[in-house]
Amino acid sequence: MEKTISKNAKIITLLCTLVYFASYLTRINFAVMLVKICADMNAAKTEMAVVVTGLTIVYGVGQVISGFLGDKIKPRYMLSAGLSLASVCNVLIFFTASIPVMTVIWCVNGFAQSMLWPPIVRIMSTYLADHEYSYAAVRVSWGSSIATIILYTCCPLLLGFMDWRSIMLICAAVAIAIMIAWTTLSPKYLVSTGSVAVSDNKSDSKAETKAATLPVPKFVFLPIVLIMLGIILQGTLRDGVTNWMPSYLCETFGLPEEESIISTVIQAVFSILSFWCFDFLHRKVFKNEVTCASVIFGASAICAAALYLVNVYTSSAAVSLILMAVIIACMHGINLMLISVVPKRFLKSGKVATYSGILNACTYIGASIATYGFAAIAENHGWNATILTWIIISAAGLAVCFAAAPLWKKFRKEYADK
Repeated sequence: MEKTISKNAKIITLLCTLVYFASYLTRINFAVMLVKICADMNAAKTEMAVVVTGLTIVYGVGQVISGFLGDKIKPRYMLSAGLSLASVCNVLIFFTASIPVMTVIWCVNGFAQSMLWPPIVRIMSTYLADHEYSYAAVRVSWGSSIATIILYTCCPLLLGFMDWRSIMLICAAVAIAIMIAWTTLSPKYLVSTGSVAVSDNKSDSKAETKAATLPVPKFVFLPIVLIMLGIILQGTLRDGVTNWMPSYLCETFGLPEEESIISTVIQAVFSILSFWCFDFLHRKVFKNEVTCASVIFGASAICAAALYLVNVYTSSAAVSLILMAVIIACMHGINLMLISVVPKRFLKSGKVATYSGILNACTYIGASIATYGFAAIAENHGWNATILTWIIISAAGLAVCFAAAPLWKKFRKEYADK
């Protein structure tokens, strides 16, 4: 019998989804309009790319710092502070005409954005039952995909009758409204109900506090290292395939660059579907999330192999687009397993946010490798060789997750689920 989701859990989920939606709205908006910004400021793409790169680097490093802080500071306070700072950065960009100043502001925005994910995971782990956590994790992840779809579809339309700076202000205004809603409503609904949950209030029982600070067994660090490797591989494929899909379609099939908007929207739609699909697979079939991640890596390897064959023997842009979208969707599924679900298992240690921040930071190690690595392979050896690396990376991800799965099962049995 399917367990019901409480009204309280649904409201917490909605609030966290809105926060994550606002995070993406105020984080990737600049990158979405980068071509227009370059033209408006008469700047080279390489000059403006520094602004986006600065945010990415600080965001990745900030995940570790914010993860540690997220276990020391009340998470609802961190979310309010992070959203407020991100909104301010988006407003400041409106008044800035200097690229170096823009870079500094966007780096600050990167740290503000890093303050959001670790406390979200801590909140979901603390205030939701296990089946409610799965429900919430999927829907919170939807927030990022919905924001991506809105930005890529609405920005080209809005740029027809307003400048990019005004759109930055609109994004900031939406984030401020969500921040106010979060700050006002969250204290009412963040109430612990689970047996091991740790309340955000001062009235915590000693039993709850003790249950939340049990040291983790030492053997867990080997599977965690393997999981981190899996996340790096996931980040490499997710951002690598996402970023270079438009170039691949343009160079291989002669599609115009404007088609990149359509391909990005298709990616986001596939991602929304994948969150639901892979969550179902996890709950009903592969209940060990690391095993589930290895299976998803296997599916990605099969799709990458199919893409290679399509590229060698046929010439179908539509089939290639779908296969690449499925590979990206698989990476989002692995992200759900290893970055959303895995940190929850450390609830008893009182370091959910810390582990969440460290694991999420690994994604951006992979992303930084992919941005330049795939470009170099494509330029020097062609797209067939690039796609072969996607097969190899997927197979490597399958191998490391498969190796980690038995130890992770032991960890859950002897610690997390005990």
